[in-house]
Amino acid sequence: MTGLREKKKSARKDRIFSAAVALFNKKGFSNTSMQDIAAKAELAVGTLYNYFPSKNDLLLDIMQDEMEFAITGDDSLFNINLQNHNAKDIIKSLLRKIFSIPLLVNKESMKEIFIATFSSDVHLQKGMVLDIELIKAFQDLLERLQKNNMINPEMNSYNATKIFYSVLLAQMMMYLFDPEFNNEHLFENTDEMIDLIFQGMKP
Repeated sequence: MTGLREKKKSARKDRIFSAAVALFNKKGFSNTSMQDIAAKAELAVGTLYNYFPSKNDLLLDIMQDEMEFAITGDDSLFNINLQNHNAKDIIKSLLRKIFSIPLLVNKESMKEIFIATFSSDVHLQKGMVLDIELIKAFQDLLERLQKNNMINPEMNSYNATKIFYSVLLAQMMMYLFDPEFNNEHLFENTDEMIDLIFQGMKP
């Protein structure tokens, strides 16, 4: 009975997430109410509030759940077949896939996530845990590339991971707070940064 109840709860949460993402992208975060989300998800408003006390909490949960699954789930983005690929293309592809998670919602909604994360100790702590998991998964990938002689085996994998993480963070901040910085700029600039890292800055 407990298993069935958990399945129903999970299915209901998925329905809430789908409804919220669709509405946020159609109407914008500010113009979407909890009542709108409940109606689209075919739930009573009270039931929705039982799951999420606010719209910010709902949006944060969507992003954090998606990111956690992408990092640690059975189909993790880091379960990469290294054969017939080069290291630079692997990392470029991986960063695009990581970016695709926040890009599930529009820029306005992403800004709300950023602000809400830093206004709640609970969400800030969860965000930090996910960042640590992301860094660890990225480091593990770099060490796999080293063992396969696809990148410098003498390189400090942890320091290299911090460089790639810094690129990820800096490009996302540019996307969020520069009005002219769109999805295409995000991907192109990130690719250029990865090219620069791999080429180095030798004359």
